Amino acid sequence: MKLLSIGEVSQRSGITVRALRHYEKLGLVSPRRTEARQRVYAYRDIARLHHIQMLKRTGLTLAKIKSMITSTDWNATHILEMQKEITEKQLADAQDTLRLINETLGCVTAGEPADLSTFCHIIKMGDHAMSEEKWKKVWDKFYTDEEQKRWEAAKKAVQEDIIKANEQAWPALLARTEKLVGTDPGSPEAQAVVKEWNAFTQIFYDLDPVLAGSAAKLYDNLDNWPEDGPEPPFSKEVWAFVKAAEAAMKTL
Repeated sequence: MKLLSIGEVSQRSGITVRALRHYEKLGLVSPRRTEARQRVYAYRDIARLHHIQMLKRTGLTLAKIKSMITSTDWNATHILEMQKEITEKQLADAQDTLRLINETLGCVTAGEPADLSTFCHIIKMGDHAMSEEKWKKVWDKFYTDEEQKRWEAAKKAVQEDIIKANEQAWPALLARTEKLVGTDPGSPEAQAVVKEWNAFTQIFYDLDPVLAGSAAKLYDNLDNWPEDGPEPPFSKEVWAFVKAAEAAMKTL
């Protein structure tokens, strides 16, 4: 059986050497050592790394992952069911992106001007589908474990069709908002936009009012996002405009 060095595993899997060493330190993997004390990874180690990466994409902590994969109740059925759930989510995201592409393609084919912002959002939607692990780094930096659990519980409590409708409406709303940046935040157009923004999050606040106090932390700190985290879904200028429009709403 072929054994791989830590460098080869990193190159082929995309997992950094630093992460591989961290997994070993936590007891998640136990690669063999050569007489020269070099780490070598066998098939079972590569399979374990696959399981770890798969579970990380669901938002689980490394401590939870360790307890799951070392449990006698954890078997191939659990792994496949988890992989199935992740794949179904990825498929749904891809279908949303395809829908937006088809709508934009229809406009172009009909000779209508294509909105460059929409093109940008198509790219962002694709990036987001591949960056769950990067988003976890942002959540870990700005949200406590308790806040993350509250957000996750609230999201699970919202009906799937509502979540899907909001995801589909989001790119167009963001494109309209970007066009308004630099205009009067108290204008009817700005007020209409901020009402839609608020509607997206209000469904979560209705389920758990505590979330209202933590929602803005991610975007009030855009400059402090982890360097290896995801691209923010919108610019600081957009966020500042939305906050200004919300402030103006309270005075109208």
